Amino acid sequence: MAQPTNQRAARLTTGERLTALTKATQFYWWIGHVAVLFFGTLYYVKRPFGWREANWYYTKAYMGALMSYTIVIYKTYGPPQLNLAFVHRLIVDENVEYLLLAFFWLVMRPMVVTLLPFVVFSLFHVITYARSTLIPTLVPGVTAEIQRARQAERSGGAAGRLSLAARVSKLMGDWSSTYNAPALREVGVWEVAVVGTWVVLGAVTFQTPLLAPPFYFQFLRMRYALSASTRAAFLRVRGFLDATLTPPSASANVPGVVTDTYIRVRDFLVNIGDAITGPEQQQQQRQQRQ
Repeated sequence: MAQPTNQRAARLTTGERLTALTKATQFYWWIGHVAVLFFGTLYYVKRPFGWREANWYYTKAYMGALMSYTIVIYKTYGPPQLNLAFVHRLIVDENVEYLLLAFFWLVMRPMVVTLLPFVVFSLFHVITYARSTLIPTLVPGVTAEIQRARQAERSGGAAGRLSLAARVSKLMGDWSSTYNAPALREVGVWEVAVVGTWVVLGAVTFQTPLLAPPFYFQFLRMRYALSASTRAAFLRVRGFLDATLTPPSASANVPGVVTDTYIRVRDFLVNIGDAITGPEQQQQQRQQRQ
């Protein structure tokens, strides 16, 4: 009878297990996310002290993003195919959308607000891979140890003291489970409200290329059509602006022209959103606004 995979892995040396790990393309996908997290964090640390040096980290972070998204897309679809069905599958894939966005931000003049969503995504990818793959490779029995501890907790027995590797892995898993969904919700709002506003104001003041707004709003259009979380982010932003700028909750100090302009822009964007979503999605959004 064949031995279980974890038993076979335990017979290998640590060096052999790590060598096998580095032969998998997923390892290099992880390295790309490590680069985004590492260089992105350094960018935000260095940025207040000078943009020239910080921009080097900005560039390296986006190169890491391109590496990771390219790998996952190739793993999913294989070599490019010259047919419309293949192109359509790429267009509706969020990894392709973020690959194109990362490339666009890389070749454009650096904008401080654009990198944060990629850093947040990479943080959770790095944690998940380290917990599910890297730590079990270094300590093969850690997964079984955590499972035994959880079974003991469910049965009301004493879980026993976990090893350091098991405690670190469990902490990573618990932290990711707690903060992943809230963080992604906030990232969605950041993409809609902060990056969108920054791109528009930058173009108006000639601080960013005029190509940036149409490109970024096409990205948001695709995300709105395909992602429930992006639609929820738009609803949150709309709820905040409605409460701030429209009666009866708006302050009396808000000029009428501001309210009228906001309503016109809001209704224009709502019509665009309704045009790219189906009746079922529109009904869900109306229910959420009520």
